[in-house]
Amino acid sequence: MPSSQQTQIDLSHVPLFAGVEDDAVTTDAQEWLHFYRDGESVCVQGASADCMIVILHGEVAILSEDSFLVTRRAPDVLGEQGFLNSNSCRTANAVARGTVKVLRIPQAEVNRLLTAHPRFTMNLLKIVSAKLAEATSERAFRYRNEHRLMAAFNSHLAPEITSRLLAQGDDYGRPRLINGVVLFADVRGFTETSLGLTPTELAHQLGDYLDEMVKVLHAHHAYVDKFIGDAVMGVWGFPFETELQMSEAFACAKEMVVRAGGKTIGGKPVRIGVGLSAGSIFCGNVGSDLKRQFTVLGSTVNLAARCESKCKDLNASIVISEDAYARLTTIEAAELVAHRSVALKGIGEVCLYTRSNEGPQSTQPY
Repeated sequence: MPSSQQTQIDLSHVPLFAGVEDDAVTTDAQEWLHFYRDGESVCVQGASADCMIVILHGEVAILSEDSFLVTRRAPDVLGEQGFLNSNSCRTANAVARGTVKVLRIPQAEVNRLLTAHPRFTMNLLKIVSAKLAEATSERAFRYRNEHRLMAAFNSHLAPEITSRLLAQGDDYGRPRLINGVVLFADVRGFTETSLGLTPTELAHQLGDYLDEMVKVLHAHHAYVDKFIGDAVMGVWGFPFETELQMSEAFACAKEMVVRAGGKTIGGKPVRIGVGLSAGSIFCGNVGSDLKRQFTVLGSTVNLAARCESKCKDLNASIVISEDAYARLTTIEAAELVAHRSVALKGIGEVCLYTRSNEGPQSTQPY
């Protein structure tokens, strides 16, 4: 280690200098000593790597574009990457937390030590190796958590849409208004059917039905917003609006009716009613830091729920609002029957369009 005649700083406790000869440092290390107050920058991302920094006291926060990465404490080393790659630039910001004392070893001295003292080089490689191992462990931890989060998010969206979101780096939770389509589907007579089932049986059979509905919704590129008991809600237009979203929603509703009929709850075939509406929809995270969740809101959402509630009264499997009907193709619209002046709670009298299980000509009771 450097002798007391050459420096007033004891570096014997610094791993970077462990085993290095006493006469390794050729100048007074006191000149390299710097102090920083809380919040001051120790180094700045993108700046030239003109020195290697050894923390002698205190701790430093490492950030990249204002995102916290890690905390470094004495006797950690900062800025070593600038001497191990060709760009020689700082790869992150370092900000003092409290009072910090560091040793800023000039670039020329670092290069000389790397050339003349193999033990110094070995110590530096050990430090870099330890940081790489730490980064790998941290990356694995974050990957596991992100994998769990993405698995949950994938339950809302078809995999190809999730992949597109990730590729674009879009913040799916940001508030936005879309011109979309909303679908509500509800099981008919669910309360009566479920009375004879144990909670476990009900959860299993309902889960099997809802899984089937989600598969259909994903196949038609819907965002599955939520389950409300036995009801399921889907949205088109988030995260991407398309010209075919109304046709996809209508095709999805028809397939859901058919596929639901192939499931049973309490030994009885599942019958559902589906409501569709189209228009302006708010999408985004709502709530506070205590509780926040993504949802869709607006009169279009309420209208879809009201349409679904009219399925029984109108003897239909699918009920569509007037705005949604206007977006269908001529061939699709021909499958529907108009009902003028239908009273909807909280909305008033509207024109609705219905489709029964067998199409508009069906006389089968729903």
